[in-house]
Amino acid sequence: MSYLEQSGPLEGGRRYATFQHRLGAYAIDGAFILLTIFLAGLPWLIWSFVTWGKGQTPGKQILKIRVLNSVTGQPVTWGHMAVREFLIPLTVLIGSALTGGLVFVVWVTLEIVFYFTKNCRTLRDLWVKTAVINQAQ
Repeated sequence: MSYLEQSGPLEGGRRYATFQHRLGAYAIDGAFILLTIFLAGLPWLIWSFVTWGKGQTPGKQILKIRVLNSVTGQPVTWGHMAVREFLIPLTVLIGSALTGGLVFVVWVTLEIVFYFTKNCRTLRDLWVKTAVINQAQ
């Protein structure tokens, strides 16, 4: 009989972990993973809130890209960025949860298709009247 086929106590008084023990371990691991993500994500979130006021995200700031109001040509406001970078993705997330991911697939497909239009403006850009420009020299 192999070591894994034994039922009851194993050599040296060891026992297989019960479902409850394994579930507890998963819960503890999950808590640590979430804590790690939250702590690592917190600086990024703060940085995002600061850069939104300049019409940028942290990634856009690093790559010297800026979001402009397509009507005025000026950098968008913090509120405009909040709609663009938070509310629209949140709406897609909720829609995806309600449709089993269908909304997400449609959204990503439309975003990709719209990247190949004139001025590379996505559906999101058209909705919120923005244009993303490259300021790198």
